[in-house]
Amino acid sequence: MTIALFGGTFDPVHFGHVEIATQLAEHLKIENLRLMPCGVPVHREQPIANANQRLEMLGMAITDRPQLAIERREVEQSEPSYSIDSLRRIRADIGPEQTLFMCLGMDALEQLQHWHQWRQLLDYCHIVAVARPGAQRPTKPPLKLWIEQHQSQQSAADESRPSGHLHFCSLNLLDISSTQIRQRLKQRRSIDTLTPDAVIDYIHRHHLYE
Repeated sequence: MTIALFGGTFDPVHFGHVEIATQLAEHLKIENLRLMPCGVPVHREQPIANANQRLEMLGMAITDRPQLAIERREVEQSEPSYSIDSLRRIRADIGPEQTLFMCLGMDALEQLQHWHQWRQLLDYCHIVAVARPGAQRPTKPPLKLWIEQHQSQQSAADESRPSGHLHFCSLNLLDISSTQIRQRLKQRRSIDTLTPDAVIDYIHRHHLYE
């Protein structure tokens, strides 16, 4: 069974996260896409909600999406969350033959060369870079050359190797961000159309982001 990962802080989760994960599962033609909350981020500010709160909100947001699941291993450790370490652990669990995808937004791909041991990522997985139609791909070395060396011309859904390729896809992304939600809550403005009702109730009940 092919496995795909979609990471983020999910602070908080919103409809944009859920929709892109659902579309990725459909694009890859897989039955199980795992959303992987970051435990201790390295390249961004620390989350406001703690790990358990983010896990609970994420569970509420995907309760009606059977193709989506939660990968907990990053939030269950106290060390900084390096993607390469998570991929090594997952690869050790699933074995060398199973196909594994790591899904990224184009903004994350543009910063990839600043990631820890980034050149080794494709030793453990394929990368699927998600972009809005017309989005620019990285154009500066050394990332540009690395992309050219590893980009596959076939659809990710037809991938037969367990790892090693970079795929691009365009999806219909919702213009929603966790930053936007946190700002609206600080301003005491409604977030009713941005995240599921259960998540909104949880945020207010626990006085998050106020």
